[in-house]
Amino acid sequence: MPRSTKEAERRRFTRDAARQGAREMRKWILLAGIGLLAACDGGGRDEARLQAEMAPAMEMAEADAVAVSSARMAPKADMATGGANSDGEPVDASVPRQLAYEYDASLRLPAENVAAMIAAHEARCNEAGPRVCQVISSSVAEQNENYVYGSLEIRAAKDFMDNFREGLAGDAEDAKGSLVSMNSRAEDLTRQITDTEARLNAQKTLRDRLLRLLERETDEVGDLLQIERELARVQSEIESAESWLRVLRARVAMDRLTLNYQSIPKAVTPQTAQPLRDAFTNFFADLAWSLAAVISFIAHMIPWLIVIAPGLWLLRAVWRNWRKKR
Repeated sequence: MPRSTKEAERRRFTRDAARQGAREMRKWILLAGIGLLAACDGGGRDEARLQAEMAPAMEMAEADAVAVSSARMAPKADMATGGANSDGEPVDASVPRQLAYEYDASLRLPAENVAAMIAAHEARCNEAGPRVCQVISSSVAEQNENYVYGSLEIRAAKDFMDNFREGLAGDAEDAKGSLVSMNSRAEDLTRQITDTEARLNAQKTLRDRLLRLLERETDEVGDLLQIERELARVQSEIESAESWLRVLRARVAMDRLTLNYQSIPKAVTPQTAQPLRDAFTNFFADLAWSLAAVISFIAHMIPWLIVIAPGLWLLRAVWRNWRKKR
């Protein structure tokens, strides 16, 4: 079977399953609404009227559910090809791609300029303001005066980030260093954002229906409490979805850059001959420690020689007598 036919059958199966789930959801919500309205109005409203009242919201919920399920069950090949199907055509050309970019760069500088360069880049980000650029982390460390390293991680708006990245090579050259590497990667968040928006719209539709049910006059305290509990749950899910949607949109709106700074290694440094200097400086101290170790060994062996020497002499005498007898 051709691949395109398999893809079409899988998508059709996904849509049918989503619609079936939405119809089941609508049926249960409709039954719950019938029970609540019957309790509120004393059984005077019929099922047909209630279905007519709730039909628009249920159709919207069904459409949202189908959209969510289709987004979740989209083939992985679409993601790998940047939102294209098996024929290489875009899934939906009208939907703009929501891409979150991340960059990595490495600079090699003279040891005395590493800390100053990190401070200059951090100051440039802070001067732009938190709406344009934010410093996530910054660090600098010095193992010795000839080996200094550090890192800086920032998040910035696209225009600022583009200008900042373009100026890195010039900054490194001005500091008598070089830009060693620059890497970039992008994550497509289009499906996540679309999925979250669809779920959010469905939850808002359900919340509006619950609010209308809550506004009806009724003497049943249990029904009111049940509606309020369901309303609180739906509102919590709405707030959670809105928060997650803000996070996703912030990732798209602002790019992330991680900078690594390292000092240029020197062939000959003042530390190169340091082992020899240490050896000459500690010559007499090491000699004294060696003599002290020999003296300590002799002092520890003297008591054992007093015990071992007679035993060795006796063993030698026995050995001689045995040989004479032979």
